[in-house]
Parts: sequence; C-alpha cells; structure tokens
Amino acid sequence: MTDILAIDHEHATSSERNPVLAVRFGRGRTGGTTFLDFLVQRARRNGRDLLIADGDRNNATLSGLYPPGAPGGAVQPRSSEIADATEWVTEVCSRMAEERVSMVLDMGGGDKVLSEHANDMALPEFCAASGIDPLAIYMMGPDRDDFEHVSSIFKAGYFQSERALLVLNESMVKAGKGAAGAFDFVFDEDEFDNIIKLVKIVRMPRLACMDAIRAEGMTFFQAAAGQKGASGRALSLGHQFMVKTWLNRMEQAVAAVQDWLP
Repeated sequence: MTDILAIDHEHATSSERNPVLAVRFGRGRTGGTTFLDFLVQRARRNGRDLLIADGDRNNATLSGLYPPGAPGGAVQPRSSEIADATEWVTEVCSRMAEERVSMVLDMGGGDKVLSEHANDMALPEFCAASGIDPLAIYMMGPDRDDFEHVSSIFKAGYFQSERALLVLNESMVKAGKGAAGAFDFVFDEDEFDNIIKLVKIVRMPRLACMDAIRAEGMTFFQAAAGQKGASGRALSLGHQFMVKTWLNRMEQAVAAVQDWLP
C-alpha cells in the first residue's frame, strides 16, 4: 500500500492557486463535518492556510474540533438568528477575499441562511469578481430523503457552481449491507440524471475507529503516524492501519478533483 504520509499529492503551489470557497450542503448527520475536516487537515498539511467558518450555532461540530479563539480555530456568527448569520456570511467571505485565503463554510441545517443571503449578495458572482473558486459540496447517506434534500438545494440555485461534488457517505450504510450498491438509486432513476451529470461523485469510505480518533483529539494524520493522543497513548497498530488505509482511499476518491480543493 502506498504510504499517504510520505506523498505530496499537490500539483500547484499555493501561489498558483486561487482561494477556494468550499460550502457544505446536506442534511445533518450525513458526514459533512468529517469531509470538511479532511479538507482542512489536507490543506494545512500541504502548507496552505485556510479559514474555518462554522455557521451552525446549534450543532457546532467543526468548532468543537477547531475551538474559536485558538490558533487556526473556527469562526462563528454572533447568534443563530438569520439576520446575524447572513451578515456573518458576508463578513467571512469578505475576509477570505481580502486575505486571499481559502475557506470551508458549514451552515449545518442553515440552508435558509444562504438562501436569504442570496437575495443580498450572490456568492458565485462575488467569487468570480474576487478571484475565488467556488466549490459546492453536497453530502448524503444511502437514504432517498438525503438525495431529495440535496436535489431541492441544487435546484434552488443559490450557490450554483461548475465545481460541485456529491459526496456519498458509506459510513451511513446499515450494518450487514454492502456499500457498493447502497447508492444505486441515485444513478438508476431518470429524475436524478440532470444532477448527476453536473457533479463529480466522491465516495467517502467508512472509518471504523473514528470515535477513538475523536476521543484522543488527534488529526487523521497524527493517528495514522502513531502519535500520542490526549490519553498519552497512540492508537493500536490495527487502528493506525485503518486510518492510513482510509486516508489513501480518500486521496484516491478526490484524485480527479484535487485541483478544486482548498
């Protein structure tokens, strides 16, 4: 197995890349925090700064991983009120444009915020005017309701981008069922064709020891390298191998779109 810890997968240097605004959409508990966390860790490991904007005050999972006020920590709106959140979106997008730095933006279940914000400032047009590459990330599990939610957001069009990912979270497949066919309904029904043609599919594999990593307060790369966590112990060799395998599979999953990522 290729050692992910020993490879730099990037083709372009930071000075050659436009900042990326990566916005996560989808219902809660579909793995958005895990995918954005992977993007954050990946970018910082490759020497690229980025902002972490956690707009979900009710379920601030990104802020739990990257505490506000700490170096490299997340930023949050003043409150969960739509007026505060929409103004905050303008503020953080302005900051990334001024600082020429990429940003991941997670509104959680706050799709209404971005819908409202679109009435005041169209983010794709702002990105084009500011030299920023927009990236829409649609998260879903193997549930038709997940895709219906993604479809409604996609059709609403308040963050349309030629760079769009549909991330299929295999960790949500029920025990005893294979991940390979769990998402077949997305590809088999004609009503989904228009969306599938306009996005790149990324499969996010299951990581069985995710809870152990979170409990130890480690990054994925620290866990894979056998570094010690909050308890003063490293993960077991078996878990280290799981994480390294997962990182390799994630790199393979995003290989075709790596130039889109922060």
